[in-house]
Amino acid sequence: MKVAVVLGAFSIGSRPLDFNQIWTNPRGLTGTDLCFVQLCQELKELGNEVHMFTVHVDIDRTEWQGMALHNFDDRMTVVDDTFDAIISINEPNILFNMAKKPIRIVWQMLNDFSFIQPGFDDEVDLYLAVCKEHEEHMKKQTPKPEKWKTVELGCNPDWYQDKRVSGRVVWCSSADRGLHWLLQQWPEIKEAVPEATLKIFYHFNYGEIAKVEKESISPQGGPYHHHIQEMAQRIRYMKDALERLKPLGVEHVGAISREQIKEEWNQASVFGFSCDTVAFSEGFSVSTLEAHASFTVPVITSQDCLGGIYQDSGAIIIDTPVKNHLPEFTQAVIRGLTDKKFADATIDKCRQFAAKYTWKTAATKINDLLVEKTTTKKL
Repeated sequence: MKVAVVLGAFSIGSRPLDFNQIWTNPRGLTGTDLCFVQLCQELKELGNEVHMFTVHVDIDRTEWQGMALHNFDDRMTVVDDTFDAIISINEPNILFNMAKKPIRIVWQMLNDFSFIQPGFDDEVDLYLAVCKEHEEHMKKQTPKPEKWKTVELGCNPDWYQDKRVSGRVVWCSSADRGLHWLLQQWPEIKEAVPEATLKIFYHFNYGEIAKVEKESISPQGGPYHHHIQEMAQRIRYMKDALERLKPLGVEHVGAISREQIKEEWNQASVFGFSCDTVAFSEGFSVSTLEAHASFTVPVITSQDCLGGIYQDSGAIIIDTPVKNHLPEFTQAVIRGLTDKKFADATIDKCRQFAAKYTWKTAATKINDLLVEKTTTKKL
């Protein structure tokens, strides 16, 4: 099949991808970025002609890994009726004015449609959610719930080796998702495990949240929203706590390359994900799946979809709200760092779980849906 896969400007934001060094660029890859790259690679491996459309650094580059690479804005002129399918990551909006003949799929990893244009549902033949609970949440926001199916996200278990560093805890998610609880509990963890260190990976756009909050609560600003205020309050706490906790082995590394994050997962002993979102926003968590795939003990919460997805995965799951269960969360992190027999048994079960959810598995499910849907549409 001839397939266009699109990661739009809304999802990329202000950080274009660099296909000259996609795995080694210190910009790193978000879970969404990684999904785009891996889906394209796996669809190509399945024998498809894949065309990639996104916002990228080298606008004159036209090929990557045997696939056609296009600039996002060129989708209107390149994609025509010779294509069998268009797959948009997250964004129904990009389908407006594109070719009508190809089957049109949106693989939705976001958790609402607050950003869409009126009439978007008419542009979509099939929506894909990332888990069953996410599907139930999202289908309420579209007029034809029968258009929804689920294809879970993936990982690459063969990327990882057991190089655990004693006491190493990692955080690998956006700042608004509960990092403040892990920072609050860190002195207690450090006291119990003197060699403990915490490395925090992610690009945190502190300034933008602070700006939005200031504008929203000023007399001349936009409408007040309590989610923005809560996120800004968390950010102020985290900025202060990160500085104060440096002597206790806490380091905010920020964004790093995909190659480096692989090595960081190899060295991690515990993924301390004290997940606590300000709104329904954790539909799957690629970071949590990568913790399962690597030799890392995932200590997570049941927030949003996490409890359903990972309930039998081997992960240590703390009930939400985590603020009411901080002693259990803290003790689980400490046990993951100090009880090797427990950690090894947890890791073994988690890696068995991760083996069921690879990027190849996800791409194969989508490929099968494409075959089914394109055949039906032609009839």
